[in-house]
Amino acid sequence: MLIPALLATAACTTASTATDASCRAFRPMTFSARGDTPETVRQVKAHNSKWVCLCEGDCPKRRRG
Repeated sequence: MLIPALLATAACTTASTATDASCRAFRPMTFSARGDTPETVRQVKAHNSKWVCLCEGDCPKRRRG
């Protein structure tokens, strides 16, 4: 019983450490609405949204269907 609890705690610590390192290493990307294609702008916005959610804890609420 103790081993599964320890493994679960270790997994959370590892994920948190990896998240912290990623948030320090990466930043949101910039784009130019004039110089980039609409698809590139869409992808950059999606990436930045995920970064904000992961690193700043500002995640959009999910709709329940």
